Amino acid sequence: MTNYWKIALIIVGIVGLFILGIYIGKKTTKPQIIEHTEYITLPPQTDTIPPVIIKETVDTANLIKQCVKDGIYQELFPEKIIYLTDTITFDKTDSTKIMEDWVTKREYEATLFDVDTLGKCDIKTTVQYNRLGTIDYTFTQIQKQTTTTEIVTRKYLPFIGGGITTFPSVGVEAGLFINQSYGFSLDGSYYFNPNKIEGLPKYSVGIKVFKMF
Repeated sequence: MTNYWKIALIIVGIVGLFILGIYIGKKTTKPQIIEHTEYITLPPQTDTIPPVIIKETVDTANLIKQCVKDGIYQELFPEKIIYLTDTITFDKTDSTKIMEDWVTKREYEATLFDVDTLGKCDIKTTVQYNRLGTIDYTFTQIQKQTTTTEIVTRKYLPFIGGGITTFPSVGVEAGLFINQSYGFSLDGSYYFNPNKIEGLPKYSVGIKVFKMF
């Protein structure tokens, strides 16, 4: 077998190894889906809601008695009311206290909910003249957003290459990376030897092993 045939067989063997690596690489390719979830804070939404009266109860005597019984708002009522059972009377001082309470404007605010995955809702309102004012709310919504990324993991990754040196010589190389960590290759070189150096081989064949970091 001539040297040209040997060179041709080396080249064919390397190309065949590369083609085999492509086939094996495609057969062993496994896509991996990775999900990433994050919560995005959206711009706050604000609005004003006018309250609607759905029921009014006018029973002054019983309401005052119940307040006295429960021990609430006693600062509005004269001492004698505590001892009355049927009749409730007010003098000028008592009426003044009730009037002052009636015209006093009270502002309230509260957080209805504050949930990491839902958002936060705050409300504000006022009470004056025995009337509930408008209800202002601010809702800061948190939106769940899930993104998916597909990562293709190839167990076998083939490669091929070639080069030329000033010796002069030409070479080709083909191999496989395994699990994107280790690899090996088969390479072959042909030496032209224009200076007729004795003992120089016409060609060489080698095997290399790689470790990726």
